[in-house]
Amino acid sequence: TMKILVTGTTGWLGSELARLLAEADGDHEICGLSRRPTSIDGVRSIEADITSDSDMVRLSGEEPPFDVVVHLAGAAGWCTLPQGIDVNVGGTEKILESTRRGGTSKFVVASSVATTGSCSPDHPPVSLPIGNDAGFVGSKWAYGLSKDMVERIVKFMSVSNPMVDYLLVRIGGVVTDPPGPLKHLETAIGEEVLIEAAESSLDPKDAVFPEFPLCAIALSDMMRCFMLAVKAPKKPGVRTITAVGPSAFTKDPVVKVMSSWYGEKSDEIDMSHHEIPGNEFDPIYDTDAARVELGFEAEIDLRKHCL
Repeated sequence: TMKILVTGTTGWLGSELARLLAEADGDHEICGLSRRPTSIDGVRSIEADITSDSDMVRLSGEEPPFDVVVHLAGAAGWCTLPQGIDVNVGGTEKILESTRRGGTSKFVVASSVATTGSCSPDHPPVSLPIGNDAGFVGSKWAYGLSKDMVERIVKFMSVSNPMVDYLLVRIGGVVTDPPGPLKHLETAIGEEVLIEAAESSLDPKDAVFPEFPLCAIALSDMMRCFMLAVKAPKKPGVRTITAVGPSAFTKDPVVKVMSSWYGEKSDEIDMSHHEIPGNEFDPIYDTDAARVELGFEAEIDLRKHCL
């Protein structure tokens, strides 16, 4: 039997993963951590704040220790810089360190495709597909910066704890499975955001991370990725993978879309891969590491289902 902790279990992804884990394995102990009570059948609720030192000290005393911690709790995409640093950066350090001290040596940590922090029209990604090691491009987006800092913190922690398994999962733009309109749920504010396919614009676009639809992934694919991550054998060190759909969710070819959104700045983006015939609608993130590390490939092609 395994004892698995999922954080953020009153959020969309955390609650879905905890539910699936509880349904999949009756003999595993699934624990859900959130500031509010977790009410999911078969999941033990742990009310705690990842930014609280006393809560995290209490958590480090769990007996037996957690075999795996899947850390999905965090401040959302519209967070301020202080929130991003307090919750995403500080909270991640606290939960990983407290449970590691308690005896956990396998961690699956939510990062995001937002790590690059791209914002049109002035802060484009450097090249496509975006690599698993590509970092923050220097925009004003606090959330993107905080996720870049989370990845750096985890790599920093790994230096002192070389036998611990840290898997950073850059989560794509998660949407509800087709059929029906694709929605991204923001449970913190109780909103459903309708996600439309990307298309080229007449003028450069003024937007925070306009690439969201280009890296959309169906919820069931994202959950399968996390299930594989939980079950994967322990492998010391830090690895980074990216989970996005099998093609870019866009009406127009990726190069046309990105060129229109970023205007003159698009000349700075190396899009040579997507210029090759047959690659026009390829994912804008490198998905090779997810395949190599977990055997994961997204199956639901949102372009085929919805366009």
